[in-house]
Amino acid sequence: MAPREDPSQTLTERLHAEHASALFNWARGRVADRRDAEELVSETLVRAWRRYDQFDPEKGSERAWIFGIARNAAIDMHRRSQRRLRPVSDVVPDIGEPSAADRIVEISLITDALGDLSDQHRTVILEAFVHGRDTNEIAARVGIPPGTVKSRMYYGMRSLRAALEEREVLT
Repeated sequence: MAPREDPSQTLTERLHAEHASALFNWARGRVADRRDAEELVSETLVRAWRRYDQFDPEKGSERAWIFGIARNAAIDMHRRSQRRLRPVSDVVPDIGEPSAADRIVEISLITDALGDLSDQHRTVILEAFVHGRDTNEIAARVGIPPGTVKSRMYYGMRSLRAALEEREVLT
């Protein structure tokens, strides 16, 4: 009789096989050395494993969910390192522009979150932020009163914020 597989071991191995390489490449751009990048990947995979019951494929891809966890783990790692260091200067270092990988992850998470919105809310948000239209232009284009555009924008942005908080993009 063959030994039964442990489901948690299978999940751990699958998460590692499917995401560790991409996470490591992303982490190398965030931390000072290879060891810290490896620690960040490990921490991310452990958090994902522990919270896997919270993953909802209808809200976005597993990769986007895991990268949201990685982003928060990186922030936590940075905060922990700040606590151990004593400031020697009031000068804030320039951390530069986000990397292409950061932008891809953020775009993926935002796109997934926009998919959670109703068509009416998504339409006014995209008209405003992607096409740069004001309330009156959106109202004319969509065929609704300006007050309805404002209402849909308000409630749509609230829903979008909640969706991004669920994905741990916003805290």
